[in-house]
Amino acid sequence: MLIASLSVAFMVYCARLVYGMVMPYMMQDLGLNHAQAGLIYSSYAAAYMIASPIVGFLVDVHDLRRVVLAFLPLVAAGTALMAAASSLWTAILSFGIAGAGASVGWTPLVTWVQRAYAGRRGTYLGALSVSTTAGIGILGLAMPWIIPRIGWRGVWGVLGLASAAWLIPAVWLARDFTSPPDAIPFSRYMGEFARVLRDGAFWLSGGSYMAATFAVITPLTFSADYARYLGAGAAWEGWIFAVIGFVSIAGMAIPALSDRVGRKRTLALNNIIMAAGLAGSALAGSIQSLAAWTAVVAVSYGGVWALYAALVRDMYGSRLAGGAMGAWVVMGSLGFLLSPPVDGFLIDVSGSYTSPYLLSAALALASIPLAFAARGRAMDAS
Repeated sequence: MLIASLSVAFMVYCARLVYGMVMPYMMQDLGLNHAQAGLIYSSYAAAYMIASPIVGFLVDVHDLRRVVLAFLPLVAAGTALMAAASSLWTAILSFGIAGAGASVGWTPLVTWVQRAYAGRRGTYLGALSVSTTAGIGILGLAMPWIIPRIGWRGVWGVLGLASAAWLIPAVWLARDFTSPPDAIPFSRYMGEFARVLRDGAFWLSGGSYMAATFAVITPLTFSADYARYLGAGAAWEGWIFAVIGFVSIAGMAIPALSDRVGRKRTLALNNIIMAAGLAGSALAGSIQSLAAWTAVVAVSYGGVWALYAALVRDMYGSRLAGGAMGAWVVMGSLGFLLSPPVDGFLIDVSGSYTSPYLLSAALALASIPLAFAARGRAMDAS
């Protein structure tokens, strides 16, 4: 059921993306530098990376509803524990728990959507992406008002309670999540999946996913801090995320375009837009300039995840899509894992945001030729 997928993705991505909004306040209270703050985000990525292939295998061979509902409580627990974080290590542990639970916020959902809407995968995956970005816009508008009243700990506590409360309707909404129609014995499945892992195109295209993930995580982590560096007030820090969230909704048109002109061409266009926005952000001299270039990045953010999800399905078919996507998510999570601490280190060393944004722009461009390694029946014409 599309509503179930949209709602689960919305809650999971709110928990993931609020960190960039409260990070400057956590750094101040916990005495963290940029590299340490990046490590907290990386703990989420590391747990997400470990859990994602497990979840991917499970949704290919078992009831998808049970898989989703088994992991969702970890999101609520981890975000609630962030409210009590008293040091770098307690924050790392807490956000890691949330990251493990968040592994059901993408791979199982895109697997189900592509089973249900096989003829227009790009279009409906783009619709699913809206739920991952709408939360950024809503939180971006709300945070400047909420944080002064309840603090960053209150934000995490409320989010944890909301995630827990959402489990009740989620159980009902997910009643149409079913086992895969073409499920096969696990031993046979693993034999077929082993052939995927021996495919060089799988690793090259997965490398594209990793590079694009590293690139897009940079503004999602440091936009608020960058805005503060440029002299913006607290309201602008939230508005930057609102720009990402609401402008990225327009990006859902890009995956829909891929149904017509081909996945690889569309992905190349999307990641060129990403690189241009990141390069412009690197050279921003004012908060207005940063907001404008961030809006360019946001267009690509609205399409990037859906395009890669559709691409892996084109390459390996519905029966192996969950496991293949889960393995790609491992590679993407490496980009997610490395981006915040590497960027934070560059900021600490250089004293500016130019170098991390330029690095991310270069990686966005590098992702394009790697994506063209993809092949498959649906890709031959692209």
